[in-house]
Amino acid sequence: MLAEEIAQWRKRAAGGGQELRFGVEWIARHAGEGSADARYMLAVLTASGIGVPQDLKTALDHLSQAAQAGHPRAQRELAALVGNWTLIDKIAAGKLPPAGSWQHLRSAVDLAAWLEIPAGQALSPDPRIATARRYLSAPLCEWLIRSGQPRLGRATIYDADSGALRSDERRTNTAAYYDLEVIDVVVAFIRARVSALANVSISGLETSQLLHYRVGEEFAVHCDYLDPNNAGHARDIAATGQRALTVLVYLNDDYEGGDTTFPDIGRSFKGRKGDLLVFWNLKPDGTPDGRTRHVGTAPTRGEKWLFSQWIRIPATQSTA
Repeated sequence: MLAEEIAQWRKRAAGGGQELRFGVEWIARHAGEGSADARYMLAVLTASGIGVPQDLKTALDHLSQAAQAGHPRAQRELAALVGNWTLIDKIAAGKLPPAGSWQHLRSAVDLAAWLEIPAGQALSPDPRIATARRYLSAPLCEWLIRSGQPRLGRATIYDADSGALRSDERRTNTAAYYDLEVIDVVVAFIRARVSALANVSISGLETSQLLHYRVGEEFAVHCDYLDPNNAGHARDIAATGQRALTVLVYLNDDYEGGDTTFPDIGRSFKGRKGDLLVFWNLKPDGTPDGRTRHVGTAPTRGEKWLFSQWIRIPATQSTA
């Protein structure tokens, strides 16, 4: 079945290259021939900017066509983009709306609202740290947890010498990547929302992560920027740019402890469900700001879930 072939391709093509390019052409051809599975996959790719230019309006067209053709994931994700969570429950129960409803639902997706920059509040003017309340709705937070939870594994860090990912005793939590194998249209729209917030192209976003902390698990004091004095980091910066911003969205709040703490400035933050924390890892001149050292402290009760997004800029660019 084509759906199974696409699922296997998503695993193989996560690293990009020819497998991605040829696969996009193959999917587009099947979509043109009327395959709902291919049309849905084309919606994911177009919303994400993976293998094709990002175009949210065109992605919605693909998604509504797949929904119209009876694709269950397309139907649920189109309803989620509108915020019609009751409809998702009805879809799960097999109670589908009239056939013409999917185009009406597509028209109800408010792109301007998705890309709106929220009103924020400064947690620190120098270094630059800001917060925003209710950046994502509670159902979207739950969507992110459900999407990433099956892929959780030991969280990693960049090795300073090799630049490769490895586990480290300072980071004991788990994490999952929203890569090509996992990402859906809803997650792609959330990434587009972050892209608009940071005023960068979607290509400036690293692969988003779901972070999970159980009681006692932490990410000890660290900086998110890459140290240009380390050989592995320097190579990474030259290839893909410096990690300029960190965006965290708090996906739940039913736990104790678990603050994000900045010890050098004596500030900490613990968001409510859906709240946003963003901080600039670089000074306005583009050099690393050591004062952004922070700790993902361990929960003392319950478990903590976060959506994490690192944002890159060219190594020579300032952040003023």
